[in-house]
Amino acid sequence: MKPRATSRAGWTLVELLLAAGLTGLVMTKASLVLREAFGAAGRSTATMHSEDQARAVMERISLAVMGSDRETLFPSVESVHSTSISYSMSLGLEDGELVWSDPEEIRLDGTAIEWRENPGAAEERRVTWTNLVSPLLAGETVNGVDDNGNGLIDEDGLSFVLEGESVRIRLTIQRPEVDGRTVPQSVESVVYLRN
Repeated sequence: MKPRATSRAGWTLVELLLAAGLTGLVMTKASLVLREAFGAAGRSTATMHSEDQARAVMERISLAVMGSDRETLFPSVESVHSTSISYSMSLGLEDGELVWSDPEEIRLDGTAIEWRENPGAAEERRVTWTNLVSPLLAGETVNGVDDNGNGLIDEDGLSFVLEGESVRIRLTIQRPEVDGRTVPQSVESVVYLRN
């Protein structure tokens, strides 16, 4: 006599537990991969946003300094970095005389970069261009040493250096992100002054 086939077919409890465990492992791994991908995309976006902000502020500073006259710059000492620069611009000739703009200044005030016209005067105008400046330039620590290898010691997050007929401007901004990280971004520009 032949053994009779049973009509009962299905998974045993052990098979169900194994299948559920494997499915859980695959789903966990997939969620970790997706979380890492979204995190990398967020970091990339934050870096691009910080770079755009740093470049926009640098462009404003460069355009302001570019029109200035070398003789009106302060500080006027070469190879020393400063967190501020004062200048005037030539507005042209009037009755054979050179006409100068009101004095202007760009300076670092804590974490803010301020542009000021007629600094210290009653009619002073002031605009803050950013509040995200790093306390120190990228790669620097306060230790009396040139940590970032650019020839200057312990530069602040905004640095002006007069080099002949040009000004080298360095800027590091840092944006705080939602997850608690800060995203630093540095930019540098060399601006040639009017003759």
